[in-house]
Amino acid sequence: VGPPTGYILKFSNGLVVYLSGDTGMTAEQKEVVGAHYQPDLAVMNIGGTFTTGPTEAAYVINEMVKPISVIASHANEPATKNGKVLDNTRTAAFTNASNVPVHIPLSGKTMEFDADGQCKNGC
Repeated sequence: VGPPTGYILKFSNGLVVYLSGDTGMTAEQKEVVGAHYQPDLAVMNIGGTFTTGPTEAAYVINEMVKPISVIASHANEPATKNGKVLDNTRTAAFTNASNVPVHIPLSGKTMEFDADGQCKNGC
């Protein structure tokens, strides 16, 4: 376990993305990420092992970062079957607790987002 590290990426179309990496909840997520960079899309870890779990991750998204959309990451579990989120998983808990659309990465499926953080393809 090392220090928490997240990243802000700005794409040429203007899309600003927050990659939470393996972080727990930090004050910087509100003041630096949310208030200063104002990302449209977040890729949020929800695994809960040395990082935010689903409840904490939803709080970070809903109250601190406030993106338009979020991609669940680092769930550390079999979370889907036949392209559907399984009940009683961390992924389902995060999806249910989030106030913004949650997009679940699926093997072999590419998601595309516009400059405003809206998923336009592969959602």
